Amino acid sequence: MSRRRQAVIGAATVMGTAAALVAGYAAAGATGLIDVAALATLGVLIVARGAVRGEKPRSVRPKKQRRDPGRRPADFPAYASIASDVEWARMSQRHYEHALRPRLARLAAALGKSGAIDITGPADPDGPGPDLATLERIVTHLEAP
Repeated sequence: MSRRRQAVIGAATVMGTAAALVAGYAAAGATGLIDVAALATLGVLIVARGAVRGEKPRSVRPKKQRRDPGRRPADFPAYASIASDVEWARMSQRHYEHALRPRLARLAAALGKSGAIDITGPADPDGPGPDLATLERIVTHLEAP
């Protein structure tokens, strides 16, 4: 584009903007001037955005989820079911009473502690948890229909 053509386009743009500002001031005073100035600024930003050529933005890739390839949630259906029951029980007393509480009672019976479940009481004196045979029996009992 020649320099003369750029100068003519620039002068026409400045004159058009000035004319619009004067017309806005004549029509509604200071409010009209502010309105026309805001619209002129918006127009300048839109034209500038269209005129600026840049490279196409990169697409956003989803985060890679690190999972152990040897284990899937489908491999442990009882765990998924228990986790779901615990989450719902936190939200609703009904879910606690009808889903989680019977499961906890079955778990206590499988552990040989058929009394009331008191999660606020003292820790179990015989260690941090049951042995593997007991765990296997519990999982088998919980996964049974």
